[in-house]
Amino acid sequence: MQDLILGYEVKHMVALISALWTAYWVIVGVYRVYFHPLAKFPGPKLAALTFWYEFYYEIYPHKFQYLWKIKQLHEEYGPIIRINPYHIHINDADYFDKIYASGVGHKRDRCSWSHHSGAKHWTGAMLESMDHDLHKVRRNAVAGFFSKRSVQALEGRVVEIVEKLLHRFRGEMDKKGPEAGVVNLNYAFAAMTMDVISGYCFGESMNSLDRAEYGKEWLDILHQGVQMRPLGRQFPWLINTLLDLPPWVVAKISPVAEKMNAFNLNLLRKIERIMRHEDEYREDKDGNMKGTRTVFHEVRDDVGGKLPEEEKAPMRLMGDASVLMGAGTETTARTLAVTTFYLLKHPDIGEKLREELKGVLPTKDVTVPLAKLEALPYLSAVITEGLRVAHGVSSRQPRIATQEDLQYNQYTIPRGTPVMESAYLLHTDSSIYPEPFTFRPERWLETPDLKKYWFAFGRGSRNCLGMNLATSELYIGLAMLWRRYKMEVFDTVEERDVLTSHDCFIGMTDLKSEGIKVRIVGEVDDEE
Repeated sequence: MQDLILGYEVKHMVALISALWTAYWVIVGVYRVYFHPLAKFPGPKLAALTFWYEFYYEIYPHKFQYLWKIKQLHEEYGPIIRINPYHIHINDADYFDKIYASGVGHKRDRCSWSHHSGAKHWTGAMLESMDHDLHKVRRNAVAGFFSKRSVQALEGRVVEIVEKLLHRFRGEMDKKGPEAGVVNLNYAFAAMTMDVISGYCFGESMNSLDRAEYGKEWLDILHQGVQMRPLGRQFPWLINTLLDLPPWVVAKISPVAEKMNAFNLNLLRKIERIMRHEDEYREDKDGNMKGTRTVFHEVRDDVGGKLPEEEKAPMRLMGDASVLMGAGTETTARTLAVTTFYLLKHPDIGEKLREELKGVLPTKDVTVPLAKLEALPYLSAVITEGLRVAHGVSSRQPRIATQEDLQYNQYTIPRGTPVMESAYLLHTDSSIYPEPFTFRPERWLETPDLKKYWFAFGRGSRNCLGMNLATSELYIGLAMLWRRYKMEVFDTVEERDVLTSHDCFIGMTDLKSEGIKVRIVGEVDDEE
């Protein structure tokens, strides 16, 4: 009898809890759809009701496809839509600067839902700094090191690394067999950019250009890691817990997370050496500084007292290092690979560029200052178009206006609401870019004002910190490669290996793609 009574009570309690849980979510659902401050905005009711709508297109059964569903929703509902219970998405290039504004009275916080702000491995990174003022403090501490002047002062190092890459290419031509001269451009350019940014951050290269498969290992880690971000948006506790577990536990659960942790811990050790003054940059007995001054020396010495001491903790700086290494590698490498592919696909464009380059590079082995390359109009148009079609950061980037309501046509967006646009959708808008999927550098020369609708490096106070360094690599890398070597496309399909088809914060191709491959067929004849 006691067992029956106890069993009844347990069942009754379970039923009660279930009923209360169901009632709670019914109330939440009714509130979100009909009474929430965003209830008046266009969009599907199911998206307003639950994040599972986004899950369906982003995680399962579809994978990393919500960006294209958002495009469909805009076509159905108009330029402003509600894409989940909390977020507003706008597709209007003329409104971009309003969302990503900067300056006094226009504070813009990030949205913690879209970032891994809870994991200790990431929480210190300026990318993961949700608060506008905290981000400003962290960015200002290193911004000078990424200024145009600072990058120009170190352009010799970029030239040196590009020369090393081209030397590898010459060696590829000497190989025998059916794949003689074949190079995976994604891996090769990743090695180049990784060696540049690692030297910039730590004063020592990772020597990826010495590896048999170039930057394949590190690029694969970055690609596998970034695919965790969409899942992390849906279940931040899951990813944050995984990243923060002891390494031996992580190794058993996720090889990808294990590799990421090992990569980050290696960065942590380098930072600790710099902060303890144990690295190669130090004063010799004659009072002269030896070694290379880097980003983290800038933080350590903190001339002007820009950072409070707690901001100099090695664990926090590791977050910045991880982001700098990833951002400084993948997007620039992909842009170089994609641009090279289209120069080969359209020989008329490639030949026109080579003729312009010969004007400042009369022989294939000569080098010139970055400023001379940046003054070349057609090279600049090619790089601008390459950045447009490569879609580095494709994903929407929410911003929260903290001091003002935003007004879009008849809609008032309450302050505190995450609002966003997607550069991919803007860069493929046929009303701005006729034939948007066609690589056509001439569009930038024919319509100079088009640049106001170009968002490859973002806008506002959180635009790309490393854009000057990335630009130098693009100009120097592309000019030296294209002036020196003749190439042909090898085993590469545009739809599979070039076009962006998945949105994982960065734009990615078919997940089974092996990258863009070319065959180096010879050197350019200076007399041609």
